[in-house]
Amino acid sequence: MQVSTSPAISPTRTQSLSAVWNIIEPAAAGSKAAPTPVANGRGKAKGPPGTAHDQGHAFSNERALRILKRGISSQVIAPLSDYLAIGKGELVGMLDMDRTTALRRAGKDLPLPTHSAENVLRLLELKDIANDTFESEDTALGWLRRPHPMLDGESPLESAKTSFGSRRVKDILVAIKHGGVV
Repeated sequence: MQVSTSPAISPTRTQSLSAVWNIIEPAAAGSKAAPTPVANGRGKAKGPPGTAHDQGHAFSNERALRILKRGISSQVIAPLSDYLAIGKGELVGMLDMDRTTALRRAGKDLPLPTHSAENVLRLLELKDIANDTFESEDTALGWLRRPHPMLDGESPLESAKTSFGSRRVKDILVAIKHGGVV
């Protein structure tokens, strides 16, 4: 029987990821009761940060809808930028916002527009899948940031700006993981 372990994440990135999830789901991060874990489609239990099932933070559609209805604070930009190891300017472009608007919203702690909040969740999901596929955070980050010929020269993170682009990135990651045809 093969035991799967989560890829090692650097302490700084772990702190950034914790900060991201504390912003996205502040009540879950501070709750003492562990919520029901969510299967991520690869047989691993997932749950909110700080729970026994916290292995990458995959989420169901219901959980994602609750998060989006509640809204995601624009304060998520800085720790998400750190976690993905990309500049804030590049990240706000991936969130389909201009830098000035993002800075103004972050300064006033306003929620992200819904389409930008969806992109935050997409980026987190893709990072989780890439970590699982490559079993190394650095390899996963490198792959996500590098232009890919099957994505018309865009990086997987850039392609994730739309749901269709994100689906294509997921298909490529599944093919890489399982040796399938893309």
